[in-house]
Amino acid sequence: MQGTCEQFNTQEGICEKCYEGYNVVDGKCAKVDKTASTNIGCALWNNGVCQSCSKRWFFNQEKVCVPVSDLCSTWATSGACETCYYGYKVVDGACVENKDTSIVPESNLLCKTWAGENCIECAARTFFNADKLCVSVSAQCNSFSKDTGACLTCFAGYDVVEGKCVYSPANTAKPADIGCGIWDWNNQKCLKCSNKWAFNAENICVPVSDQCKANAENGACTECFKGYDLKEGQCLYSLSNSAKPADLGCGTWNWDNQVCLSCSSGWVFNTEKVCVAVSDQCKAHAENGDCTECYKGYDLKEGQCVFSDSNNARPADIGCGIWDWDNQVCLSCSSGWFANVDGACVPVSDQCKAHAENGDCTECYKGYDLTEGQCIFSAFNNAKPSDSGCGLWNWDQQVCLKCSNKWAFNTEKVCVPVSDQC
Repeated sequence: MQGTCEQFNTQEGICEKCYEGYNVVDGKCAKVDKTASTNIGCALWNNGVCQSCSKRWFFNQEKVCVPVSDLCSTWATSGACETCYYGYKVVDGACVENKDTSIVPESNLLCKTWAGENCIECAARTFFNADKLCVSVSAQCNSFSKDTGACLTCFAGYDVVEGKCVYSPANTAKPADIGCGIWDWNNQKCLKCSNKWAFNAENICVPVSDQCKANAENGACTECFKGYDLKEGQCLYSLSNSAKPADLGCGTWNWDNQVCLSCSSGWVFNTEKVCVAVSDQCKAHAENGDCTECYKGYDLKEGQCVFSDSNNARPADIGCGIWDWDNQVCLSCSSGWFANVDGACVPVSDQCKAHAENGDCTECYKGYDLTEGQCIFSAFNNAKPSDSGCGLWNWDQQVCLKCSNKWAFNTEKVCVPVSDQC
C-alpha cells in the first residue's frame, strides 16, 4: 500500500512513515482503527498519535483529549476556565454559580457576549448606555455611533436632528401600492406584498381570494378551505356544499363537528356556547362579554356602558363616520359621504356608482353618463323611475333598491319623504 506511505525506503522496500490515519506495521501502512481508540475527542491523528484536540477539548496529563466545561466561555490550554458564561464566575479554574445577581443586572438582556460577570459586546443595533446596559438604537437610524447610540444617518423620510431621526416636514410620501409589505422608497416600487396579497401582471399587490387556504406567488389558489373546490387556481363554492355555520357570530367554525371554536371580534360565548355580540359602547370587555372599559361619553356600571348623564356632546358633522371627541373634528366621513374643501362631510351624488376622494363620480348607475365628475341623465334615456323618491333604481327589474336621502320605504316599498322635523 505504497499510496498511503508518506516516506518510503526504496533500498529496503519498506515504508518508514505513513500518511494521517495509517500506522507503520512491518514496513507497511495499516489503517488506524479510531473506533477502538479511547481518545474520541482527537481532531488530528498521525501514526496513531493524536496531534491536536477537537474544538472545546484539551489534552490532559496523559495526552488524552477531554472536554472543556460547558460553563467556560474561554479557557487555557490546560482546560482551566478563564471566563464564564452569564450567571457563573471563575473559582480555581472552574465555573461555579454566581449567586451575587446584583453585579449583573437582569435587565441587560440585549448583551451579546459576556466575560464572566461583565458584558463586553452588545447585540446588533444596540449600544452601551451610561449604566453599561445594552439598549436599542432608534428604528429610524440607518447608521449610528456605537459609543453614544446617536443617529448619524436616517432612513428615507427622516432627518438627523441632534442625534435623533425626526420625520421630515417635506415627507408626504405614501406607498402607491396599498397591499405592499416592503416598499422601496428610493425607487418607488414594491419589493414584497403583504401576507395574503400577491403581485398581478402589472406588479401591483392585489388581495388573494379569502377562499384560498394556500396560494402561489402569482396569487393563484393552490389549496382551498372546506366547502370549496380548486379549479384553475380559483376556489369555487362546491356544488354539494349546503353547510352554513349555525352560529352567525362564530369566527372559527369546526365543520366536521359543527361547533364554534372561537367567536369573531366583538363577539363572545354566552352560557350556551353561542356567540353573542358585545355592546358597541364597550371599548374593552371580559371573556363573558362584560364591559371593562367604555368609550367617551359612557360610564361603566356593573359590566355595562351607560350613557353619561353629563354627556350632551353631539358630532357637529352629521355625515362623519369617525368623530374625534377630544378635538371636535371629523377624522373620516361615513360611506357615501366625502370631505369638501371646508372639511365638512357632504353626501356623494346618489347617481354615483363609484366616486373619488373629492366626491367626483368615477362611475355612474345605468341611465346616467359620466361628465366632468358628475352623473348626468343620459340623453337617450327615456326611462323614468316610477318612484319619485328613489335614490337607487334597478332599471333591469324596475324596482327601487334604496330611497334618496331624507326618504324612506313605506309598507308598500314606495319611497315617501321623512318629516322635515326629523
